[in-house]
Amino acid sequence: MIRVGIAGIPYHAKGEGTEAGIRYLCSIGLSAMEVQFVRNVYMTPKSASESGAVARECELALSVHAPYYINLTSSSAATQEKSKDWIMKSLRIAEPLGAGIVVFHPAREKEPDILKQHLSELSKARKKEKIQALIGLEVTGDAPELGSVEDYMDILRDVPGTDIVIDWSHVHARTSGGLRSKADYEAVFDMLKPVKKNDFHMHFSNVEYKNGREVRHLPLDGQPPFEPLAQILKERKLNATIICETPLLEEDALKMKAILEAAD
Repeated sequence: MIRVGIAGIPYHAKGEGTEAGIRYLCSIGLSAMEVQFVRNVYMTPKSASESGAVARECELALSVHAPYYINLTSSSAATQEKSKDWIMKSLRIAEPLGAGIVVFHPAREKEPDILKQHLSELSKARKKEKIQALIGLEVTGDAPELGSVEDYMDILRDVPGTDIVIDWSHVHARTSGGLRSKADYEAVFDMLKPVKKNDFHMHFSNVEYKNGREVRHLPLDGQPPFEPLAQILKERKLNATIICETPLLEEDALKMKAILEAAD
């Protein structure tokens, strides 16, 4: 199954909050939403449970994006500990919400051993608390920073409960426009085969970049192209959730859905 949804509350939702957003997305034919904890984990277990019930009612898949200021390889030990705290709070809320994965940018400094150590600790805590949501490592949009597909391979292999979140706009930005053709996308899937073959969580947007760094997300009318990705997902019969992160959110998510439906 391929699900398409958006990051955050849809612009045209009738009412406020996560439940209203879920109901609106279901009404327009979308099937996923990523709950955004931008600065803090604001949701209570009670509200998470209520939102999760609404999502199950209309068969919409939920995920969580942890706060943006996470950096597990910071030179500050306090920042590392605060980052772990934010991730655990997000994982704990993901449980009553019924979210399948908690997404975050794990690091900036290229300290893979430090990152792996912290993720191993988080993995053990997740297992101890019997949390089902996966620890989702998002590919980042800055080439000088840790966060490429290659950077996560050893972690996916060695740390239970971790998964990769392929943000295709970030792959495109950090490779200075490296996603141009179907073969470019296929190379990413093929690289991941030793550690992951199916059930992908993805972000998609067009993107402006400079010197291997993301500048901003753009509407779905430029680069990277979405059509080659749609073809691969259909041809390989992959299960995937695609979260639209363009400025137009549900409008572009519906365009992605139409492209997928038209793909052979």
